[in-house]
Amino acid sequence: MLGPDDHALVTQAQGLFDNPPIADQTRAFLASDRDFLWFAILDEQPVGFVSATSVLHPDKLPHLFVNELETRDGFRRRGIATRLMRTVQGYGKAHDLWPIWLAAEGDDAQAIAFYRSLGDMEGRGATVFEWE
Repeated sequence: MLGPDDHALVTQAQGLFDNPPIADQTRAFLASDRDFLWFAILDEQPVGFVSATSVLHPDKLPHLFVNELETRDGFRRRGIATRLMRTVQGYGKAHDLWPIWLAAEGDDAQAIAFYRSLGDMEGRGATVFEWE
């Protein structure tokens, strides 16, 4: 799991993110005790990542929300995403951050098939709304 001293590694991995990392946001994320970031490294280069957030609510125990999972083109279908998700699961169980949940876009058949392949996971047909 990355920590406050890993800012340069996040910058090095910018091709993995949807947008270039923002310095202040990166520092705040890495310093947070509720936000988590794991990288898969191959030949000293980040080839995948998963980020998650511990969610608190008055009527629930803390749990994890997986923000994003990404594997660099050319490194997919090598088990990297599976290992990253297993890492999140292990962390969640070890730190009583359970259940773990995430959202996949309804038309992203590849992502849905991947998450189902992990087992012990159930899709609930939720609709996601987003304000931009």
